Amino acid sequence: MLQRIKRYLLEYKKSLFEINKKELSGTSKMLLAVFVLTVFFVIGWGLEWQLEQEKSPAKAYGTACKALMNKKEDFSVRDFSRFAYRQEIYMQGYDGEDPFGEDAVCKKLGVLYRAVANDTAFTADQKTLSEVQKKLQETKYKIQSLKDSYGSLLLEKVAKQEKKKSIFSTDAAKIKEELEKLQRSAEEYEASVLKLSDLNRYPAYKAFVEYYKAHKEELKEAYKHKVRYFSFKRTIQAFAFLIPVWLLFYASYRFMVRREYYILSHLTLHVANVAAVYGLYYLVLLIYDIIPELFFQKIIAFFMQHNMVIVLNVLAILFFIVLFGVIIYRIQKNDTTGVKKRKQELLNLKMGKCSECGCVIDGEYCYVCGFHHTTLCEACRHPTLRKGEFCRHCGAKMQSGDAV
Repeated sequence: MLQRIKRYLLEYKKSLFEINKKELSGTSKMLLAVFVLTVFFVIGWGLEWQLEQEKSPAKAYGTACKALMNKKEDFSVRDFSRFAYRQEIYMQGYDGEDPFGEDAVCKKLGVLYRAVANDTAFTADQKTLSEVQKKLQETKYKIQSLKDSYGSLLLEKVAKQEKKKSIFSTDAAKIKEELEKLQRSAEEYEASVLKLSDLNRYPAYKAFVEYYKAHKEELKEAYKHKVRYFSFKRTIQAFAFLIPVWLLFYASYRFMVRREYYILSHLTLHVANVAAVYGLYYLVLLIYDIIPELFFQKIIAFFMQHNMVIVLNVLAILFFIVLFGVIIYRIQKNDTTGVKKRKQELLNLKMGKCSECGCVIDGEYCYVCGFHHTTLCEACRHPTLRKGEFCRHCGAKMQSGDAV
């Protein structure tokens, strides 16, 4: 089996730069290589466009929408503040895309989210909240400093330190009075912060939360379904593009072979082969999607556990050898060997032409390709056509080594 695959691989490699059994010139080989690369690029571009028809989970739902559907804690002012809005919403969009994605529910959620962030009352309160929080922090710092001073004064009093030797410019009574005043201010600031942080005061927030709670679970399920079947759907989209391309150019190849347009047939065959290579790649992806990922994980874990990584690598290499070998074998069989080539040989012989290159037979050797047309029949020992099905003298069937 491996020898046959090797032989066909060599024959296929040779046939890449041969047209009608004639090797191409160096310039023609270069142009053919450029043509094949161009075909790879064009089909790849068309395939990419086709795959874009199936939106990715990230593009369909967006990073911001995904973050909202997975949010576990309650919403806070920080979630809607201007700073958070710029950093977490605008900055997460890629290539100018809406971070809330293209899904209708996510888009609506984005509109409601931005309505809260852009609400004039909310933005005005955020400025006030920022100032109050700053004052609260300053007050707490002063309270802590006074507490430290008050504690030190008490220690001096217990130690009966003389007042004129004290490091403090005031007495404990005044510090206590000022401390109580600052604590009252801190309580007022904390009450203001609590009030300004209450999002339920804004109608826009109530509309957002109501819509969010009503569609959160729906979004999560839709997103999981999208992720689960996204790869499979993309593979189907790829086949929906590649199969028609392959059928079209393979049919064109067969049509041009019958019309003996050998150069055009060779080019169209290369287009079909490029489409087949892309198809092979997505076939592997399809197999991976059909067979559960857990199955592969268990196999890999088994070999890793028993320190048999080399066996795993060998099996992977053998799998791809067999897979690519079978594909190339089928392509080669339909191209330069096997049933298709045999039909062309017999068609040439019926028209009195060389079975190999199609030129008129004149003598034992073809004057174009040098093929030896005749051989001795093993039954009657008379010369007959080497590629004929039967001996033209006794009618005996030719041996497979002569007929093929």
